[in-house]
Amino acid sequence: MKSILSLLFIGCLAFAFVTFAKYSDGEVSVTGFNHQVELSLTVFVLLQLGLIVFSYLTIRIFSFIFSSKKRLTAFLQSRRSHKESLKLKEFIKKIITMDTSSLYRETQKYIRSNSEISEEILLISARAAHAESEYSARDECISQLEAIGGDEVFLAKALMLMDENRHHDALASLDQIKKKSAGSVKAQIRALRMGRNWEQVLLRMKDLKKFKAMDANAFHKVELESRLGVVTEPKTSLKTLIAIFKQSSKEIGQETKFVLAISEALSTHGEVSMAEGILVKQLDFSWDDDVLTLYVQISDSQSQEPLKNAERWLETQPRNAKLLIALGALCRDRELWGKSESYFRASEALFGSPEVAHELSNLYRIMGRSEESRRQLELYAERQVALDSKGSWV
Repeated sequence: MKSILSLLFIGCLAFAFVTFAKYSDGEVSVTGFNHQVELSLTVFVLLQLGLIVFSYLTIRIFSFIFSSKKRLTAFLQSRRSHKESLKLKEFIKKIITMDTSSLYRETQKYIRSNSEISEEILLISARAAHAESEYSARDECISQLEAIGGDEVFLAKALMLMDENRHHDALASLDQIKKKSAGSVKAQIRALRMGRNWEQVLLRMKDLKKFKAMDANAFHKVELESRLGVVTEPKTSLKTLIAIFKQSSKEIGQETKFVLAISEALSTHGEVSMAEGILVKQLDFSWDDDVLTLYVQISDSQSQEPLKNAERWLETQPRNAKLLIALGALCRDRELWGKSESYFRASEALFGSPEVAHELSNLYRIMGRSEESRRQLELYAERQVALDSKGSWV
């Protein structure tokens, strides 16, 4: 289009010059190099017009030559890229079924025999070298990849570093990723779990949800593990413990492991009332003997509420030997000797465990019934030996 317009413009200009020259009389004197030439105005105009046309054609010819060179270069590059692409595809077909040892050798051979190496080959080579514990070769490939850049490079590097338990270095590599993805978030969570940095794991749980990086079961497992990690850490403050409990999902809050851990930690920090409330709620929701045992251990001996709760549970579980032992202990702690003995004996009748013999021995000792205390202690020892040797005392 530009060429047509240019020619049209030159044509109009030529027409104007010729018309002017045709209807104009006169001469033009041209002086230069100690010579003077006189030309008619018509000849002069035609010469000027010829010069313009010559200049235009010269520019167009050079423009065509340079553009052709560029097109040729682009064509050759495209052809070379196509050949490289075909070569790469053939190589990948060749190595796709290889074991890591053969894969490492072949990728190294490919790298040595080719001047231009694709990111894909460098990544494959790095992973193959990593699998063969050829860390220097792996790191060389990673260095070349890092020079190119790309989030997938830093992710691949982090995954390999984690295989060496270098979670700090892995996190440093992951921090260089510009755009988060499901893969990078999962890798970050994995590195933090390796370093037992549970609070940081919890802070990044929202990213797992955002990218749907885990299914519901795996997400629940990671959250439970992380909350337990924070709760069981001796240095965790009371404020953090309370926050961890309140921020827990309903499903986590009903996990027996979590209930036991948070209740024990809270009672250790003096929050016995809160711990008791958590344990009672759990026992009302889902019965567990270990939860009951902890409830009895931490309960306030001056309060009648634990005893009332245990008697309420007995109404629905009259033949629960563990609950009967718990009731016996609660009555003993409140100096209700007769009721305590009755509950212990009821448990003994259902299931004569080492535990109930030990509890009766303690009760009789407190009551001053030394002989009965001694017999129960001997019975406890016999049952414990049977339990240790056979796994049962019956």
